[in-house]
Amino acid sequence: MKILLFKIGAIGDTLMTTPLIRQLRKNFKDASIDYLIGEHSYGVLGGNKHLDSIIKFDENIFFEKNFKEWINLIFKIRKRKYDVIFVLDKHRVFNLTAFLFGIKKRVGFDRLGEGNFLTYKVPYFGRKHEIFYYLDLLRGLGLEPNYKDWEMDLHLNKSDLKFAEVFFDKNKLKSKKVVGVCPGGARNMGVGDDDLRRWGTKNYIDLIKKLKERGFEILLIGGNTDKEIEEKILKEVKCVSAIGKTSLKESAALLKKCDVIICNDSGPMHLAAAVNKKIISIFGPTLPSEKAPLHKESKYIWKQVGCNPCYDLWGRHPKVCPYKKDCMNSITVEKILNTLFNIC
Repeated sequence: MKILLFKIGAIGDTLMTTPLIRQLRKNFKDASIDYLIGEHSYGVLGGNKHLDSIIKFDENIFFEKNFKEWINLIFKIRKRKYDVIFVLDKHRVFNLTAFLFGIKKRVGFDRLGEGNFLTYKVPYFGRKHEIFYYLDLLRGLGLEPNYKDWEMDLHLNKSDLKFAEVFFDKNKLKSKKVVGVCPGGARNMGVGDDDLRRWGTKNYIDLIKKLKERGFEILLIGGNTDKEIEEKILKEVKCVSAIGKTSLKESAALLKKCDVIICNDSGPMHLAAAVNKKIISIFGPTLPSEKAPLHKESKYIWKQVGCNPCYDLWGRHPKVCPYKKDCMNSITVEKILNTLFNIC
């Protein structure tokens, strides 16, 4: 049997599909299992022992409606003659693409009538963790999901782990408790910057100051798109920063070594949850029941203020919050501190 998983990307969403990959391999040991994934998220699948191959493509062909490259992708996959495809995104355009791949068995989500072109549909209503939704797709092959087998896979090689060791030694981060702080992230595929899901930079500055007063060491972690936030923080408080200085896997290796991680609902949150069990995640416009780390040692902070969640089933949300981000601003530094002290 030849199985293809198909996802446009997003680092966190891709990581949440890895329990599905693992359970597919457990049930189909001799199958060929490939993953078709957008270039932006390609790296998080590298080294996954349950995949035979990873096929990357330029996800912008969908966002920019590049018809020529879309057709080229369709013919490329048709030649591989897969038996089954798991469509891991929810928009009907991906279901249509799977149909045009010429794959007879097509398993995916039916979100409010978008399940056209699928041969097996899993109704999608939200309000349940995304990992469990992905596992529901196993029923398309007559399998019963194991909801206890939910941990995400992220392969770190010796070089990644060595980088983290050297970084910690060089920056003298061994003697005290190290709190990893991911103040940025929260960027959506095809949408770009998504400030609604970010806790305020001033809040992070106040939090870091109070943590340092209590003897904690702080390590800022993030990508190049978080440099502006890093600059604002470092102007106010001295701490070690790896923002924009690491690869995806090197960031994960640093997160693995931290004693606890504080972050928004974002790709770095999922990256952290793949390698560390102690995550404090901050939620506002999205429901934590759908995305928050599942480890019992992890805690999420979310306050219902009357207008949230404002992300609907279609992933739509206001570009500018008419309520001045009440859901995020209502989460205090003291609440984060109290939660931290309870898990450390």
